[in-house]
Amino acid sequence: MALALALAAGCGPSVRTPRQDSEVNIGYGTVKKGDLTTSVSSLDMEKDSQTKSYADMYEYLQGRVPGLQVTPDKRIIIRGVGSINSSNDPLILVDGAEISDLSTINPNDVKSVDVLKDASSSIYGVRGANGVILITTKH
Repeated sequence: MALALALAAGCGPSVRTPRQDSEVNIGYGTVKKGDLTTSVSSLDMEKDSQTKSYADMYEYLQGRVPGLQVTPDKRIIIRGVGSINSSNDPLILVDGAEISDLSTINPNDVKSVDVLKDASSSIYGVRGANGVILITTKH
């Protein structure tokens, strides 16, 4: 009887379930979010029920990723302006193919968005200096 009361009160042996870490796309593979040491923001759009209410990806990304700004003329700036003379646009990859404009991407077709900042974008060299946006589609 005492064991049953102790278990009911939470004082008995506990059963630990393994924690399900989500995986993050880091360009050359995936890594568990718990093992990640660099600055990467991940958005799982399949779990988000509000994707149907956005007209384009610019509207969806605005305010969801720390350090990402969308200007009124639909330009993305990650972590501020990095250069005065050259472009400050991030590298945008959709299923591995480079694109320059997110307005052609329907938010309902996107599975996940990973935004690489700082050292995590260094695998893309000079093109990744202003950040990298990795988009994975459902198809």
